[in-house]
Amino acid sequence: MEDGISVLTDFDAALFEHAEPPLVSLYLPTHGHAGAEEDRIEFKNLVEEARGKLAQEFEHREHTGLDARLDQVATRFEELASPASGGSLAVLAGNDRTYIYQPGYEVGPLAFVGERFYARPLLRNFQFGSRYFLLGLSADRFALVRGDFGSLERVELPADVLDEFSEEFPLVYDGHEGALDYSSLENHLPPYHGWKSRNDVRKEEAGKFFQHVNKAVTDYLATDAGLPVILVSLPEHQTAFRRISTVPNLLDEGIEKDIGGIDAPELLDAAKAVIEHAREVRADALLEKLGDAEPHGGGSTDLAAIGLALVERKVRALFAAEDAYIPGGFDEATGEVSLFEREPHGRFQGPELADAFARAALAQDAEVFELPAEKIPGDTGMAALYRY
Repeated sequence: MEDGISVLTDFDAALFEHAEPPLVSLYLPTHGHAGAEEDRIEFKNLVEEARGKLAQEFEHREHTGLDARLDQVATRFEELASPASGGSLAVLAGNDRTYIYQPGYEVGPLAFVGERFYARPLLRNFQFGSRYFLLGLSADRFALVRGDFGSLERVELPADVLDEFSEEFPLVYDGHEGALDYSSLENHLPPYHGWKSRNDVRKEEAGKFFQHVNKAVTDYLATDAGLPVILVSLPEHQTAFRRISTVPNLLDEGIEKDIGGIDAPELLDAAKAVIEHAREVRADALLEKLGDAEPHGGGSTDLAAIGLALVERKVRALFAAEDAYIPGGFDEATGEVSLFEREPHGRFQGPELADAFARAALAQDAEVFELPAEKIPGDTGMAALYRY
C-alpha cells in the first residue's frame, strides 16, 4: 500500500525485532459500516491518548514522523478498518512506516507507547487456524473457500484444473464459464465452480470424482500446506472422501452440511467453531506432552528457564494465561529475565514479559497459546514445551 502503510496478515519477525522506537500500538474494536462514524471518533481519541504518552516519554523531535503516520491512518480510517462488524483494527506505527492488522475478533480500545510494538493482542491472529480453507463437496461438485475469523472468499482454481474436469467429466461440467445453476451462498459469497448436476450420479462415479477433487485440491494447497482444511459436506460424503484423501491438514472434524445450503454468516460461525475446537484439542495435547517432558528437562514453568530456552531457540510451544500481566522483559541476547513491580492501576505502562516471550516464540516458529489461567501448570502464568 502507498504512503508507507502496509496491511499484513502474518507475523513478521523483522518488523517486531528491528523497528526503531518510539513505537505506537493501537487496538480498536470495529463495528462495520453501521458504526463507522463512532469508530472513527474512538480512534481519534486513541491517537490523542498515544500522543499524550509520547509527550511524556520522548522528546518531540523523536516522534514527528510518527505523528504524521497517525494522522495518515486517521484520515484513511474507513478504508483501513475491516468492513465486518465484530473485528478490530490494529495499528503499529513508527516514524518510518505503519503496519495494519485486521483481527477478526474484538480487541481494545488500547493505546501503547514504547520501544517495541505490543503484539500480545494479536496472538490469536497468529495461532493455528487463524486462516484456513473450506472444501465444500457433494457427489458431483465442489468448492474451495479461503477463510479467516471475519470473512470467507471463494478460491478461483487455475484454468488447467477446470480444463481437466471438463475432459474427465463432460456430462458434469461442459467447460463453459457461467454454468452456475446451483444455489449459491448468500451475502455475495460466490457459488460453486460450475459443475452441472446429474441426478443419477452413481457411487462409483462419485468415487472417481472424489479422487480427482482430492488431487486438484492437494496440488493447489502445495504452497499453503500449513493451513488447516475443513471438509463441508453431508455425512456420507465425509466418510467416502476421507477414506481416499491426501489433502494436507484436513481436520478430523468437519461441517456435516451441504455447503450450497448454508448462508455465509452461518458457514463462518460453523468454521470458527471447528477451528476453536481444533485449537483446544491441539493445546491440550501439547500440555499433556509438557506434563510428561517437564520432569526430564523437556519444558518448564520457570520464567528464567523459559527466557533461556527462547534464546536457545528450542521452544516448541509457549503457553500464557489469558489476561495475565507480568511487568518485565528479557534480554534477547542472554535470555536474562527482569521483573518489575506491578502497577496498582493495572494499565499497561511499560514492558510486559508475556508479550516479549510471545514475540520471541513466534520468531522461531513456535506455537503460542493463550489459555484460561487454570489450564497453565505452575504458578507463573506461563509455560513452555521444548523441541528437545
